[in-house]
Amino acid sequence: MCCIVLTLHLMHTNLIKLFIVSVLFFSSCKPTSEENEVVPETVLSEDQLVKVLTDAYLAEGASGINVKNVPGEKFDSAYVFNPISDNRIDKAVFDSSMAYYTRHPKKLKLIYDKILDRLSVIQAKGKIE
Repeated sequence: MCCIVLTLHLMHTNLIKLFIVSVLFFSSCKPTSEENEVVPETVLSEDQLVKVLTDAYLAEGASGINVKNVPGEKFDSAYVFNPISDNRIDKAVFDSSMAYYTRHPKKLKLIYDKILDRLSVIQAKGKIE
């Protein structure tokens, strides 16, 4: 009986130590604020990405093609025009920009909100500017 009590006491003590270390570890790891983070120069600005993606969605709608079903290597040839090259953007820069914004979901959400706003304005006017 004495061994059981001693074992339970040691387990309880170790759990308390583990809890304290966990709390200290997780409280010291503060995520950086996405809003304050500076976008690298090798990444498209939010406005540039909004323009390119808006063009891509307009092209998708005009051609009736669902981009999800187009393999990555054929993405550029799937449209009558190429939104990436038409906006004079290197494909590698576009890809790295998408990778960057995918890792920063708050910024990506703001970009998609702007895209939806632009598409709504275009739809309301009934024409593309």
